[in-house]
Amino acid sequence: MTVEVLNTGKIDPKIILIGLNRCATTSFHKLFQNSGIPSVHWEDDQGQNLAHLMMTNIAMGRKPLSGFGAVRAFTDIAFVNSRVMLDGARLFRDLHAAYPDAYFLLNTRNRDDWIASRASHSKGGYLARCCKANGQTVDEVKQGWVHMYDVHHIEVEAYFDGNPRFLRFDIDQDDPQRVVDWLSPDFDVNIAHWGHYNRGASQRARTG
Repeated sequence: MTVEVLNTGKIDPKIILIGLNRCATTSFHKLFQNSGIPSVHWEDDQGQNLAHLMMTNIAMGRKPLSGFGAVRAFTDIAFVNSRVMLDGARLFRDLHAAYPDAYFLLNTRNRDDWIASRASHSKGGYLARCCKANGQTVDEVKQGWVHMYDVHHIEVEAYFDGNPRFLRFDIDQDDPQRVVDWLSPDFDVNIAHWGHYNRGASQRARTG
């Protein structure tokens, strides 16, 4: 699979989602992949977890996204088990330092819906693993998510303020055509491939 690059004067830039998981990451992955843009969502075809490899790369002094070959879009940089919880989106500064020409997309949604979606993910298994990894109760973990959500959005938007390679996209309210237009200098994204996948729990039944 090859990426269609409109600007041939430079190396293909990357598309990096720096929103927290359960914010339509699967929908974006499918949009990019079906538009001919090599994309990885959580793990690649060889079973390499994106968050794991990114942390290993940083520890070894390599660029965070080394080892993914021709992949151009990265849509879910998270991992949790009973011992560790990784939210690679929180390393947005490291990612920007390594890839200043990348497109950084803050995919977001209503905070309460996001917490409900995380809590119900994998029939509650995701929340249970987070509780074990953090040594906290369900209520404590959910309060931690509230804090993380608020801090992440404040820090990301302040860091990228005025940067044309940054876009905040609310999956509840924004037209996906905004993403297509934003990426158009370097990528040909076909809006026909946008859809709702992997729906999460929400009172309004929106994308997960």
